[in-house]
Amino acid sequence: MTTHQNPPLPQPPFYTIPNINNLRDPALFPGGLPIGADKKVRPNILFRSAEVSKLDRGGWKAVKALGVAHVFDLRSKPEEAPGKDGEEDVRAGWIEDMAAEGVERSWVPVFEDSDYSPDRLAERYMKYMDESIEGFAMAYKDILQHAHASFRPILLYLASLPEPDPRSEAGAGVGALVHCTAGKDRTGIFFGVLFDFLGVERDVIAEEFNLTELGLRHIRDGVVGRLMQSPGLKMYMLSKASGKEIGSEELEEVLKKGGDGIGEQEIPPEILEQGRQAGMRMVGARKESMLRALEMVDEEWGGSEKYIRSVLGLGDEHLDKLRRTLVVPA
Repeated sequence: MTTHQNPPLPQPPFYTIPNINNLRDPALFPGGLPIGADKKVRPNILFRSAEVSKLDRGGWKAVKALGVAHVFDLRSKPEEAPGKDGEEDVRAGWIEDMAAEGVERSWVPVFEDSDYSPDRLAERYMKYMDESIEGFAMAYKDILQHAHASFRPILLYLASLPEPDPRSEAGAGVGALVHCTAGKDRTGIFFGVLFDFLGVERDVIAEEFNLTELGLRHIRDGVVGRLMQSPGLKMYMLSKASGKEIGSEELEEVLKKGGDGIGEQEIPPEILEQGRQAGMRMVGARKESMLRALEMVDEEWGGSEKYIRSVLGLGDEHLDKLRRTLVVPA
């Protein structure tokens, strides 16, 4: 496999390691993640990234050197298949190399394989292509409704960690790396809810979320290009060209056929641009999307803490431990 060196990014909060994108410590966001006037989120203990299955042994050695001891993979089985989208996405032996460097892995998929059926994919396509931020909020609601078996183990792991040593900010090599495919949506709403629960201001949470656009900027155009060749986005563009709104049932039928029947209809340049913008929305991480998603958590569950209690099943003991583990003096 060819080694890809990522372009320079601001360090901190990003870390540049070949073959892994969007790797960063959110707590090292410029100015930190303040909680009130005298506290902040503990650095060197929480990491986030895009998928990790292109890392070789040297890459895992570098990841461990950051302080990562445990990786939580939110992807579903269909996303782990090698060669998806015509690319060499999975490096043979990556899990073995991870283990050889002493990094543990928990596979905690948000969605089951059945959630990748044409009807469920059609629903998600429609939400992410929506021109309003409401589509993202509804997509994130869907994630949160399915996240009990995914987010709960991560929070329990974090609650089990030693409390910070006041003499050092180091994570003592017990940090957790949470990732999905792009490190944007499932990963993004996990950190959004966690930081909201800890007391970080929502504007700051949204600013940190927006850093994903910087972390994925060098691959964005390629991803959007592939999306524009996908049946879902082709249908979106054809619907714009015809003036007929596409429905999820119609898109489901196209996805069932693998795109057969769409045809090679010529699409005007202005419609291609609308399709490109829809693709950009799908890979984007707008601040407004996170702010609306957290409002949705208020509306649906009464706030992030009540979501963690009611859906993830954590009680006072674990919540108190999370605060003691993840919050330090500013």
